[in-house]
Amino acid sequence: MLDGDDEKSKFESLYLTYRKLMFHVANGILNDEGLAEDAVHQAFLKILENFDKVGEISCHKTRNYVVIIVRNVAINMYNSRKRYSAVPIEEAVFCAAGDLPEQTENLDSLTKAVLKLPVIYKDALKLKYVQEFSNAEIAEMLGISEAAVRKRLERARRMLEEILGMEGNSDDD
Repeated sequence: MLDGDDEKSKFESLYLTYRKLMFHVANGILNDEGLAEDAVHQAFLKILENFDKVGEISCHKTRNYVVIIVRNVAINMYNSRKRYSAVPIEEAVFCAAGDLPEQTENLDSLTKAVLKLPVIYKDALKLKYVQEFSNAEIAEMLGISEAAVRKRLERARRMLEEILGMEGNSDDD
């Protein structure tokens, strides 16, 4: 799937840089090291399918991308294993270093509003507007339909409007 030594070297670098983080995220959701390893493997296969869109390995954008992919793979595995239609947000929480409260003090109001969204909506927004994937690509990565992607983006925008509207009316946060 990879053409040339440069791409192979880049993928190897991606693997070495993020495998432990991805395992940590997957294991936090699945609570099973074997399944977490499987989730990381599946996530790397999904990343490989869109590897041409991965930019610099050590950037925040790539880090977010790999975390989103492995989190969704792990959640899908969890759902299949438990036969539930959804995972409670509390069980799928992953606190990235960039989301710490002391680091958000200087962020603008839109970024603060995005941080308040449930993880499924944050992920959809990041993949669409930060990673610049199409709805079809996002649907394939997350294992959902394009209609579900459009609905998540629509709901995320509506929630952002509500959050920003509330903050505009009340500045005592």
